Amino acid sequence: MQTIGERLEEARKRKGISLREAAEATKIRSDFLSNIEQNQFDFDLPDIYKRGFIGNYARYLKLNADTVLTDYASQRLSNSRLGKKAGSEWFGKMEVKTSGSAEEGTAEDTAPPSLGRISTRNDESGREGSADTAADTTNETTFYFKVGLLFVGTLSLVFILFILVKSILGGTGDPGTEASNSVSSTTFDRTALPTLATNPESQQTSAAKDPITLEATGSVYLVAKQRDNQLELFRGTLGAGESKTLERSGVVDIVFTAGENFTVETKGGRIRPSVSGEAQITVD
Repeated sequence: MQTIGERLEEARKRKGISLREAAEATKIRSDFLSNIEQNQFDFDLPDIYKRGFIGNYARYLKLNADTVLTDYASQRLSNSRLGKKAGSEWFGKMEVKTSGSAEEGTAEDTAPPSLGRISTRNDESGREGSADTAADTTNETTFYFKVGLLFVGTLSLVFILFILVKSILGGTGDPGTEASNSVSSTTFDRTALPTLATNPESQQTSAAKDPITLEATGSVYLVAKQRDNQLELFRGTLGAGESKTLERSGVVDIVFTAGENFTVETKGGRIRPSVSGEAQITVD
């Protein structure tokens, strides 16, 4: 008839489970499981712990835990009865011994009973199992750390590529158009610009009736207004080679952004601003 330990060991081996794997799954030290499979229940633990370990191990191996625990109780009871019977037989016999034998018997009787201990081999197995578990945990942490670094690096690379593509596509516009739009959005403060008189008589109130033509030799933003009624005759950007003819009824003030890039054609001749950059001229 198989012992409890033999049944447990056979069930474990039938499932292909190592002692270390069983210890990790049941949270029971491998040295305790080894003693249980060897049917050695004299390790130094209270009986309630031993019963708990045996029951948990049996359930883990898909055995009937109640049957195993019943067999364990029967085995303990049988061992207890055998011990009592051996004691009664010892007290019921009289044997004549020599003094030397008596002394040896006394020494043996007074020797402290063995409480049992866990072998060094089992202790080393437990320590090795703990070290392997710690190593597995460290390796798993390192793996997740590397995966996180790889994800962050990939995300950063995609973001940088997106910025580069956006900057390249955004810089393909027409420089002339961008310059014109930039100039068009400029707000002029007429009080801060110098005024260039084209004729000393420009302050007179007499109004000429002839048209004027604005001709651009480069990109320039212009605003032309009649002085007497502040009627705006033109506002916009002229590119190189473009011109604009304005019908006027008096003195005209012209604000510009690039004096070197345009001229004014009148019946009296061609007028070119004497300054470059932003300024204002008056055409009478």
